[in-house]
Amino acid sequence: MSWLLTAFAGGIFVAIGGSFVRVVRGPTLWDRLSGVALIGTKTLILLVVAGELSGQPEMFTDLALAYATIGFLGALVLAKYFEESSPS
Repeated sequence: MSWLLTAFAGGIFVAIGGSFVRVVRGPTLWDRLSGVALIGTKTLILLVVAGELSGQPEMFTDLALAYATIGFLGALVLAKYFEESSPS
């Protein structure tokens, strides 16, 4: 089972690389923001898989929940910023 989780983690790393390309090359700001959100989501999955691989899923799940909370608050701050800065 360990080899399967390791292969899954490798696939997640490849997917993060694809999202990073979208962040760098995205033609619009919204493409870049969605790329950052995708990287955050894939990082959450990677944290949970790392917890299973290390034998400490409780600790890594707590880290993933904290990371998700920070990411959600960051998305709210960005939405508020762009709402205020957009011309009406």
